[in-house]
Amino acid sequence: MKMIVFLLPACFLLLISCFETDEQVIPYPGEITTIADSVHSVQSYFDLESAGTVKSNRVNEWQLGFESAAEGWRVIVNSGADWFIYNTGKSEAGNGIQMPSGLNGLYDTQDEWPDSTAIGNWMANNTVYLLARYENGTFSGHRQIYFISYSDTSYFFTCSDSESTDTVILFKDPEVNFSYYSVEKRSQVYPEPEKGSYDLLFTSYYDLATLFGQTIPYKVGGALLNTWNTIASIDSLHHYEEINIGTLSALDLSPRRNTPGYNWKSVVVDVTGGGTATYEVKTHYNYVIRTSEGNYFKLRFLSYTLDGRLGFPRFEFSRLE
Repeated sequence: MKMIVFLLPACFLLLISCFETDEQVIPYPGEITTIADSVHSVQSYFDLESAGTVKSNRVNEWQLGFESAAEGWRVIVNSGADWFIYNTGKSEAGNGIQMPSGLNGLYDTQDEWPDSTAIGNWMANNTVYLLARYENGTFSGHRQIYFISYSDTSYFFTCSDSESTDTVILFKDPEVNFSYYSVEKRSQVYPEPEKGSYDLLFTSYYDLATLFGQTIPYKVGGALLNTWNTIASIDSLHHYEEINIGTLSALDLSPRRNTPGYNWKSVVVDVTGGGTATYEVKTHYNYVIRTSEGNYFKLRFLSYTLDGRLGFPRFEFSRLE
């Protein structure tokens, strides 16, 4: 169901590297698929039951996502498109407020959903937020966001740039997990399919990663769990072939969104070889997922490249009977 939005009158240097190919992975038996579009530029919603992508969109199609459930009030920010949000702590920000020098606390922590969003409890804060895009070490495209109220059907907020202020009514779509807003298009957008139609979202997002001995905010590529009636767990003790219905009792399945996440691969940097790097996929990391339809699947990743290009997860999965 589509709704209409009415518009009224130095820190750590982020390490962005062009990695080469990952190590060759020996083919495995079972159903194997590859995400067709790079997670660095496209968000792909994947359904295990139908074994395919049900919908995809450019990663920069939206900047803010609003919980769509009637009781929902949380707001997320699209760090995968390099957008970050800062609580100014002021009820009136004015023109002198700037984004912080670092990125810590300016993006959602996926592993702790629904807690630890960058915006937090905006109802208690009653402050202006500064939204901006980070590129090449600097912020641009600044908007001031002031969240006013929400109901079981909509959100009410203002969005200001250097020239004008939009007062926005954004309607909740109960068929999806989030209702999305684009500050660039100045309108509501609809990237997400129906919440019961997919299980994993393949995308890029920011998280803390340790590289060259430093733990810093870093853009990663991975798979986020559907936040609606979907739970999962990692199993690194059993071989993939050994996992069956009988092994489920030993697992603690949870709605943690960062499962599988991105930790199923690691980066190996050849410092002596000019800084070239390869991805090593942890094929002993197995994931068990219970979908919103109540079916159990096991899954493991095999590769992160396609024809030498990064960002194309290849994985094996099968239903547990």
